[in-house]
Amino acid sequence: MKMIDRYRHRREAARRNRAIERALRATSSPAVRDEIRIMAQRYYG
Repeated sequence: MKMIDRYRHRREAARRNRAIERALRATSSPAVRDEIRIMAQRYYG
């Protein structure tokens, strides 16, 4: 893997993490937070 590819991958991962954190902070419902976490785990790991 080229260095630029590693950099892009790391940047994309950071972007996804920020989006998930924003979504978690935007909701006040624990059930919705759980759903966001479940979807993120299914999709990202």
